[in-house]
Amino acid sequence: MSQSTSPVVADLDVQPLPGPFGAQVAGISLRETITAPLRAAIHTLLFRHRVLVWRDQPMDTADQVRFAQSVGSILVFSSVVNLDPARPGVHEVHGGSDDWHFDASSLPSPPVATMLRAVNVPPSGGDTLWASNVAAYETLTPELRELITSRYVTHGRGVQRPFEDERPVAAHRLVRRHPATGELYLYLNLASWDHPQILGMPLPDSDALIERLRAACLRPENHLRVRWSPDTLILWDNRLVQHRGVGDYGDFPRHLIRICLADLAELAEL
Repeated sequence: MSQSTSPVVADLDVQPLPGPFGAQVAGISLRETITAPLRAAIHTLLFRHRVLVWRDQPMDTADQVRFAQSVGSILVFSSVVNLDPARPGVHEVHGGSDDWHFDASSLPSPPVATMLRAVNVPPSGGDTLWASNVAAYETLTPELRELITSRYVTHGRGVQRPFEDERPVAAHRLVRRHPATGELYLYLNLASWDHPQILGMPLPDSDALIERLRAACLRPENHLRVRWSPDTLILWDNRLVQHRGVGDYGDFPRHLIRICLADLAELAEL
């Protein structure tokens, strides 16, 4: 999808980030009331750019919750640690994951979007990367696309793997279509804690195919890298991109607040 510098509403300043997708948004305070037209504009920008970055947005957790509720419905789930019991759906992130992953993809209905807010970030290092699973699908050969189109893949652990923890397990379509953009994308969790298995295939064949798909997902030219700074909030489409943190900041107490969204209210038309 092409990236435009034209704002959707007059108050927004939208600048594409250096990379294949992503945009930085300015011109509004996220602590203010989000009107219906502005909400629709944020949805449209999210579908267009996949990752939206707001800088210089001083907020507390209550402000972030209000902003999340204005964009969609907060997803409350218990299969994570460091949940804030006073604010269901708010997840305290200390450190970060060095593994590529979709957030909570092992749920029957995974979050459609995620937002992270910087509370305490290192002066250097600790960046986050996103990978386009649309681009990953588009690099596949027609024969490979046909092979995987109707397949399901496990999230959480494979059906033939040992039960290593209490993480839930779900099987989702390996190739999915985005409801707003119509784009086809790979939905494959690459995290080390996951053991994806393609249903209906012998385990060795599934593992071999997973490795081919993994290579497509991890092509560096399809990645976006963003450096954190104080008072930064990032919102991304948890279907079209997966992400990872870079663990190159030593023992610095990196702290972010995560909220996942179950849906986006009043989906915008592109």
